[in-house]
Amino acid sequence: MSSVGVILLLDGPLQSWGTQSRFGRRDTDFEPSKSGVIGLVGAALGMPRDDTHLLGQLASLEMAVRVDREGRVLRDYHTVGGGSYRGQPHSVFGTKDTIVTTRYYLMDACFVVALSGEDAAFVERIADALKNPCWPLFFGRRSCVPSRAVYLRGPVEGRAPDLIRRIAWQGPGDKHVPRETRLRCVFEGENGKPRGDVPRNFARHARAFETRFIREEWLNVSDLPGETDVSDQAPTQSALS
Repeated sequence: MSSVGVILLLDGPLQSWGTQSRFGRRDTDFEPSKSGVIGLVGAALGMPRDDTHLLGQLASLEMAVRVDREGRVLRDYHTVGGGSYRGQPHSVFGTKDTIVTTRYYLMDACFVVALSGEDAAFVERIADALKNPCWPLFFGRRSCVPSRAVYLRGPVEGRAPDLIRRIAWQGPGDKHVPRETRLRCVFEGENGKPRGDVPRNFARHARAFETRFIREEWLNVSDLPGETDVSDQAPTQSALS
């Protein structure tokens, strides 16, 4: 069976895609994690945290990422706990003291993400949900909101690695980008680096993840369709022809 995909645009002032966060240190990777993208799609679908069947369907989709603008890392000094709430000491992690946490974000990043699978009806359901999401969409954390519509194209025939090659450059702000500009892409594949970001359970006290393998490739803007002089609008349907 042929694959069918949906294409997302993840563009916002702040994003955070942590895969190794522990305790008071909340990291971010340099591109969207699979668990983060699936969580975003799950929010669009109105997926309950304990719906492992729907989560399994989403996790089985192939994902590809194209980095149209690399973000800059922001380190946020953050405190939790301490003080009082409604007259009672406010405790966190079993202590009444104020705890310092370090949180990292990507600033001004822009990504084109494709998800693909063989169930065309399921992919169409995802596309419809992204157009009219059940719950608000955010990029890793609730404070990281989109600056443009997340839904970009789909359903479209093709596998995820091919689909991100068929979309014009989406970097915001700049009206022109040199055609020799190189764009980093992240694909799934057996001969790659391990990353433990495939979710198997999103339930609050039973979160579980499995490992996938990823590899990086590079594209030039000149390899993409459409004009390099772009506005903030999404490309027309002709960009997929």
